[in-house]
Parts: sequence; structure tokens; C-alpha cells
Amino acid sequence: MRARVSAGIALFLLSAMLPGCRQQASSVAVIPRTTSTLLWEPMHMGVAEQARGSGIDIHWNAPADEGDSEKQLNLFAAALRNSSRGIILAPSETLNSRSAVLQAVSKQVPVVIVDDELGPPAGPYLSYVSNDETAGTRLAAERVNHLLKGHGTIALMGISPRIESGLTREESFERALAAIAPGIEIKVRHFGDLVITHQQQIAQEILDGHEHVDAIVALTAAATRGAYYARIATEPRPAIAIVGFDQDLLAPIQLGEVDSVIVQNTRRIGQLAMQNMQAQLQGAAVAPQTLVEPLLMTRENMNSEPMQSLWPFADYDWSHAGGGSK
Repeated sequence: MRARVSAGIALFLLSAMLPGCRQQASSVAVIPRTTSTLLWEPMHMGVAEQARGSGIDIHWNAPADEGDSEKQLNLFAAALRNSSRGIILAPSETLNSRSAVLQAVSKQVPVVIVDDELGPPAGPYLSYVSNDETAGTRLAAERVNHLLKGHGTIALMGISPRIESGLTREESFERALAAIAPGIEIKVRHFGDLVITHQQQIAQEILDGHEHVDAIVALTAAATRGAYYARIATEPRPAIAIVGFDQDLLAPIQLGEVDSVIVQNTRRIGQLAMQNMQAQLQGAAVAPQTLVEPLLMTRENMNSEPMQSLWPFADYDWSHAGGGSK
């Protein structure tokens, strides 16, 4: 009798422990560069859509400051300590993130890198899902060519050395512009950071400078916002076109203060990143790198279905996001 009671207690304790074990074992950490933006919240939605019904809990967390790579790496380390089954990461800095990712891979924790060319080759525990920078820079070059009718000068700002994809974007744009519009010359080049006031200052120097330019191509969301702020702060308003990258503010496009923005389809990127993660968790092979084509957003098409489908996250039913989204 006593043996049966002891066995019953053991079974009860084991069954009580299992739900916690299952919950821990089914969590995937998703760590973008920041949250609550038109660039990253659609990725959150895409991840949740793909995870829906899978029993996987999505733990979504990121630094409040997009440039806080130390905070992001702390979140990555915490995900490893908390035994997340996998991690989806959009690195804030390429070099700083490599060793952390390699450590996770060495522990056979699957990692999907989003929107960066981290360096280590893909393998059973590492894959890449990224914005197609070649396609995006081609769209930008074609737009500049259209606006300037094949001739003129431009300034390039927001060149980002922090992440490899930022340097790739700059190099790819220069190649695309030379091929598509050889009559358009890049007169000014500026490196960029994530401080919008500094980007505004750089844009103001371009507008006030001795080198005349007909357009500004801003390679990041911060640079795009800085160029916009500088333009509206200048009187009389300069007749200069702004072509930006990475969705942020929509009103400047609606008002015509920013001509256009190359927007990432981060919703689709999120879906594919989670699809890779699910496959890697099951030991299945995935493509080493998957590229997602961006879109050109203008005042004429910003209310179209393809554009609006990128950010319906405010109306998404998060209560059914995978096994849960936190």
C-alpha cells in the first residue's frame, strides 16, 4: 500500500513538473534591434503568424534604443541561460554579435540571423533571412533616375559601418546608380549613426553646403528622418528630392516632403525566419540564405493593398500568436 502511495506521489510530482518543462522547451527568443516601429513590429507579426498553432511561445524583446548593442547582447545571453530552444536575431552590430551567435551554435541552439551578413557560414544551427539589398538599391537608383531624368548630382548619407548590411547597401547603391544612371554623380558622402539630431545636422550641412545637389539618398530610417527634418526647417523650402530607406514616418511621404522610401517587407521576413527556426528545431535542412524583396513606397501607392499589408499589426489578434507572444 505504502509503495503504491509513494508511486502515486512520484507520478503526481512528475506530471506537475512536465508542463513547466514543456513551456521552457518550446520557447523561441526573437530579438530585433528595437521594438514599436514600422520596421520591426511587422516582423513580430510575421513570426507570430508562422508560429500560430505550433505550440511555440514567442519571447519578443529588444532594447528601447536601437543602438544599444550591449543591451541586445545581454538579452541574447539571457535567452541562452533560460534555455530558449532557438533565437531569431537582428544584430545591432555585426562584429559584437559574432561571438555570441557562435557560442549559441556551438551549444546546438538554432539561430536565424535577420537583416545582416554576420559572417559565419550557414549550417544545421545557423541560417540567414534578409532584405534583398541588391533589389532595394536598384529600386532607389531607378527612382533617382526618374526624378532627375538621368542627369544631376546627389548626396548619399546614412552610410552605416555598424552592420555589414549597411555597407553592402551603400556599395550596392553606387553600383546600381552607375549602371542605371551614369549621368548622375554622387557629390557628397556621409557616414551615419542612429542619432536623428546628428543626422539632421548632417543633412542641414548638405543643404547649406557649396556643393549643389538635386537629391538626397538617405540609407537608413534615422538618416531619412534627419533629411526630412532639415528640409522642413529650411526656408525657403529647398527643391530637393529625398529618397529614403526603411519605413519609419509615413506623414512626410503623404505630404510630399519625402519623395519615396524603400520599405522592407519585414512581415514576410518574420514569417520566413520562423519557418527556418521550426525546420531547424526538427533537424531539417533550410536554405543558407533567403532574400526578401523590398518595395518602393510613394505618395501614390502608400495606401495600396501591398503597402497596407505590411503593417496591420495594430489590429492583429495577439492572443493566438503561436503558443503566446510576450
